[in-house]
Formats: sequence, structure tokens, C-alpha cells
Amino acid sequence: MNQRTLILAGIAAILTVIVILRYTVWSDGGESRVIAPSPPPTTTAAIREESGDFLPPYSAFPAISDRPLFRPDRRPEPAVVIETPVDVPVQTSDDAPEFVVIGTVTGPNGGVATIRSQNETRRAYVGDTVEGWRIDAINGTGVEVSRNADRFRLSIGEPE
Repeated sequence: MNQRTLILAGIAAILTVIVILRYTVWSDGGESRVIAPSPPPTTTAAIREESGDFLPPYSAFPAISDRPLFRPDRRPEPAVVIETPVDVPVQTSDDAPEFVVIGTVTGPNGGVATIRSQNETRRAYVGDTVEGWRIDAINGTGVEVSRNADRFRLSIGEPE
């Protein structure tokens, strides 16, 4: 260590000893004392003692006792899904979508498609619009898009 660091370390050590001695041993009158923590308050007005059980008995809650957690009737009824086959002809015109479906993920709450358009990759959900085309459906093999009266099925990985 250089000389400046040693001087600063010495000053810091001396000041630390003075502060410790001031607050633990020396007092204003010259008598030594040790600072002790103050005792807790003796009043218990804020704390009320209760006798008996903290909660009413289990039978006092019929909504809980009558409907256990894992009974089948506790779950909501599944929504009825009616799938109607849609015969949409695949169109090939000059006005076809100019984006590529990279991949799709489907699940019970809908799906998401990864689409690359104009050197940009983004996620699209049912109802989103990509380059003026509305995403109507997302399935495991691709997406269905529409604009005005034109409808197209785009498979995953179809070239631009």
C-alpha cells in the first residue's frame, strides 16, 4: 500500500475507536455507562385476549362443507364446440398473401401463428390483421386468411 492509503486507514481506525468509546463507555458527566435497549411497553390495551376457538366450527360453513374441491359437479360444464367443415377453395390469384407461415401452436384457448412478412417475424392470433389479411383460423397445418371476398389457406412453410 502507498503512504496515502496507510494514513487514511489510520485516521479511519482512530475515528472508529472514538465513536465506539463515545457511545458505549463515556457519558456527558464523565461517568461510564452502557446503553441498554428500552424495555417493551407494559400496556396491553392494543392486544385483546380472546377465549375459545378462533374460528367457528367447520359445519358453520355449508358452502365449503357441501362442495369439496375435487367433486366433478364443482367444475363448470365444458363449452359445446360445434365444428362445421368449411369448404373453402384454395385460390391462386395475383392478389395472394405475400407472407409465410413459419409455424403454428394450437391449444384449447385458440392458437398462435408465427409469420414472416417484409423481413419481419411476428406472432399473429385469430382476428389479427397482417398486411391487410385477417387471420380467420389457425390449425396445426397452417392458417386461413381472408380479405374482402378472397379466402386463402396458407400451409406452414409455403414459399412467398
